[in-house]
Parts: sequence; structure tokens; C-alpha cells
Amino acid sequence: MPRRPNRRADIETATANNGVVRVLLAEDNDDLRMVMPALIDGIDGLQCAATTAYLEEVGPLIARHQVAVAVLDIELRGGSALKRLPDLRREFPDTRFVIHSGHSNPELVRQAQSAGASAYVLKSGDFDDLIAAIRGLAA
Repeated sequence: MPRRPNRRADIETATANNGVVRVLLAEDNDDLRMVMPALIDGIDGLQCAATTAYLEEVGPLIARHQVAVAVLDIELRGGSALKRLPDLRREFPDTRFVIHSGHSNPELVRQAQSAGASAYVLKSGDFDDLIAAIRGLAA
């Protein structure tokens, strides 16, 4: 029988390290992947636990770092995060997934929601929008 998600236990596990919510950043843009961890780490209660540009590394990094929230670009090196997202949701039911995209296409937003994304945040928006989504999912 599959394990039922227990959001409270998930957040307690993911925040066991001094009450900090661990975040994975999966972004294929090298510049964003270099800058965003420092921005996330600069927010009280958040820690960028890992980064990757490669789709195949997302699952192992979530498991290794007990990530509470994974921020995924739609397209990563190695494939589409949207296509992999349903499998990731099944493998990691305690992790919440945010799609962080440069595409404002309503069809992509619908696809992300159908695939299991908990939030969809535009890269063209304010960084505070991403932080609000992460905090909202970890609350």
C-alpha cells in the first residue's frame, strides 16, 4: 500500500535542521543557478540545499537532502520537468513542486497543474513571488 502524504510530518522532517525549509533549485540557466541560491539562503527560514541543471539529478537530490520544496524550470538538461513531474510526485509525495518558468502560456500553467505542480511562478515576476510560493507551500 502506498504511503499516504502527511504534510505536517513532511515539513517537520524537512525543517528538522534548525527549522529551515530545504529547497532544491533545478534550473538550466547557469546564471540563475549561480545567483538564486544566495538569494534563497538570504531569506530567514529558507535554505537552498541543492542545485542542478539536470533532470535526472532531481530525484536523487530530493532524497539526499530531504527537500520540502523543489523549484523546477520547465526544461532542464535531459528533458522536460513537466513530463517527469507526475513520477516525482509519486516518488516524493511529501515534497511540493514549484514550476519557475519564463513562459506565461496558460496551457503550460494548466499542464503544470495537471502534472502535480503546487505552484507556477513566472521568472519575469518579482523574486518575492517565488519566495511567497515556497513559504506558502511549507506553511
